Formats: sequence, structure tokens, C-alpha cells
Amino acid sequence: MRARFAQFAIDSETRQLLSHGREIHLSPKAFDLLCTLIEMRPKVVEKADLRARIWPNTYVVDANLNILIGEIRRALGDSVQESKFIRTVYGVGYGFCGTAVDDPRPRTEGQALFCWVVWNGRTYPLAEGDNVIGRDPRSDMWLDADGVSRRHAIIRVDSSNRRARLEDLGSTNGTFVGHTAVKTEVALSDGDLIRVGTVDLTVRLRATDTLPETKKIGRRIR
Repeated sequence: MRARFAQFAIDSETRQLLSHGREIHLSPKAFDLLCTLIEMRPKVVEKADLRARIWPNTYVVDANLNILIGEIRRALGDSVQESKFIRTVYGVGYGFCGTAVDDPRPRTEGQALFCWVVWNGRTYPLAEGDNVIGRDPRSDMWLDADGVSRRHAIIRVDSSNRRARLEDLGSTNGTFVGHTAVKTEVALSDGDLIRVGTVDLTVRLRATDTLPETKKIGRRIR
């Protein structure tokens, strides 16, 4: 399960919860509980069902569940009084009440990689074909940062011909390669610096069988 909500991104496969591109620690059971609530959204999941899923074949009291819910709320900056993400239905259970977007796009790990970008020392692989960059959470590369339009730019990857091309999508603040504004579709070279809003991305082009040795955390950026 991979999803995005507000400034957060969660990936059940890598067991990572990210905020602003930085990892947030959750205990294993709190992470499983959050994944369950997001998967079942907007349904309110009964406490008995949650206990059976988080603690299979083990008897626990509601207090254990309450502790995990509290841990999740602290991690997300949520509260009972102003629930942005976790809704409590007293006497019944809990539900995820935030707006989450599923991210089903498969990762490229283990596959040959031709094009990726680097931001703040982290690696973000680009898929074959069109990769939309923007502030819309449905973008292939979600840049939740100042000056970024909802659909800001697009990078087109054609690994068979060893080409990557960049196009501005009519953004408000423009897209730049180095200091040059992108007016029409332009070819990218290894090491090019792209500016999108306030975000600087370095383009890397290379044929390889594995991802470069940088921390691989997905495709969401803030």
C-alpha cells in the first residue's frame, strides 16, 4: 500500500512514513494500524477488528489500541479535538478521515534504470514515459513546495533511445534548466540542474542494472 495525504507519504512495502521528504518514526504496530486505517478509509473500523489484525491470536484491552492511536496522532500532528486524519467514533472504533491519494505506480528497484533526479542527496527514479512534476498529489513527482504549480512540468524518458526531455506545462513561475527558461521541449543531459518553483533537481542519466547507492525513498518530495 502506497498513499499520499497532506504533506505525508506512506509505503507499507518499505515501511516508511515521510513528512516533507523526511522519515517519521512509528513503532511497528502503530505503523500497521495507520496502514490499516488508510486502506479501509473512509470506513470506521471496529476496535475488535483492529485488535484482531494488529494483535492476531493475542488478547489485548482497548488501552493498547488507544496508545497506538495516540502515537499516530502525535506523529501526524493530529488531535481528538481537531481531527484531520484520525476520526474517533466512541464505542465503535476509528477511521481515517483525511484525503488520501493511492499511489499504485510500481517502483523501478531491481530494474534497469536510465534516468533519475537527485534532491538533497536523495535519489528519485523516473519511470519510462511521462513523469509529471507538480503540486498536485496525483503527480508522478509530488513537489509540495512554494512556487510549484499543480501541473508544473513533465520529463519524458525514452531509455531505448537514451533520451530524456523536459517540457514546462504552462506553470506560473516557469521551469529552468540552469539559468535558461524552458520555452519548448528541451533535451536533458546528465548533470543538468532543473529549477521548479523553489526546488532544485539534478538530472542523472545512466544505463545501469541497479539503482545508484543513495537512499531510495520513493517519488514524493517536499
